[in-house]
Amino acid sequence: MTGSLRNKIVAFAVIVFFAILMFLLSIETASAASATMTLSGGGTVEKGNSVYITLKYTGATFGSATASLSYNPDVLEYVSCSGAEAGGNGGTVRVTMSNGTGTSSLKCTVKFKAKRAGTSTVTAKTSDIYNIDLNEMTAGSKSTTVTVKNSQSSASTNTNLAYMYVSSGKLSPAFSKNVTSYTVKVDNDVTTCLITADTEDSKASLAVTGSSNLKVGTNTRKVKVTAESGHTKTYTLAIIRAAEGESAQTPEDDKNKPEKEQPAKPEAIETIAGDKTYIIEEDLTDAEIPKGFALSEANYNDKKIPVVKNTAGNIVLGLLHEKDADIINDGKWFFYVENKNQFYTKKAFTTEELFRYGELMAETQDVDKVEDEEDSNQSDPAMTSDNLIYYIFGGTLGLLLIMVICLQIVLIRKKK
Repeated sequence: MTGSLRNKIVAFAVIVFFAILMFLLSIETASAASATMTLSGGGTVEKGNSVYITLKYTGATFGSATASLSYNPDVLEYVSCSGAEAGGNGGTVRVTMSNGTGTSSLKCTVKFKAKRAGTSTVTAKTSDIYNIDLNEMTAGSKSTTVTVKNSQSSASTNTNLAYMYVSSGKLSPAFSKNVTSYTVKVDNDVTTCLITADTEDSKASLAVTGSSNLKVGTNTRKVKVTAESGHTKTYTLAIIRAAEGESAQTPEDDKNKPEKEQPAKPEAIETIAGDKTYIIEEDLTDAEIPKGFALSEANYNDKKIPVVKNTAGNIVLGLLHEKDADIINDGKWFFYVENKNQFYTKKAFTTEELFRYGELMAETQDVDKVEDEEDSNQSDPAMTSDNLIYYIFGGTLGLLLIMVICLQIVLIRKKK
């Protein structure tokens, strides 16, 4: 072997050696630049109990680390943090751990309160992490799941939606709280479809999954309702976006489509007062509300009806009109006793009429005279003093007497 060849071989061996050495050093450096991250805790807990989530870093001699923990604020409520400086709320908590002398691990525990039934994914993402030599490292992110149950016997199990709409197309079949699968067809130029929904029970929560951005073909979106008790129901929508040049409606859809869709007219609520049948007016938007009263609602059998109540809430009036009569011109206010589901034939008084009644009694102390004056208006029969006491004040004579005394004082002052 010539000297020249030998020198070339030696040079090549040296190059290979340094290449292998650099490769091993790069592996060691890369390994040293990453830390091991763990996130523990979660699982299933009862509403009102505490939830502890522990974040830990190992695999190096650490100086500091900063991370953010995201969670569902409807399900969990941030309480405190040990082992780190922490702050934030409303869905995100930021934690910072540090050790000036170096430590083989960094750890903190975040305490949450189980706020309401539902599911929350708690995700920890590392923002900054450094070793004791202030060299930046990487750690990534980790997640854990917390499920909150409400086992109280009084907790509502209602998982129904009250309504659900889509911004484009229409639900097929029409929405019903008991139907959980729907199809929505949209044209090709529709690229976004939003879902609007609310729960039937105010104590329930909902979560919508799936992208609102539509691809051509079938797009699946889900609305999950979680009851106060933790029971769940999922409504699924298959939103079908037509291909370019195609129509969302097939010939069969057009064939089955009614010529003109009319909204279903709600069935009128009938009630009997005295010897007549009346219809309960369910829209008081344009009604003239008696002075001293405000719009409210009451139960009538298994339905909600609009009523007006005075400030104290002890006088309840409902607007009725005779069956088959003119709703606008024939509507009159009637006393309503909710616990009896009963309207009374004596007409309800406006505030002015109630005070006029009291003035007459204060002036005369003669019930017969008061009744005679009221009965003189045959087209507008008034309530007798006994009935007024019973229906308005529930038999509490003291309240009426207080009103009469006050009115007597006013009249005496006027006469002076």
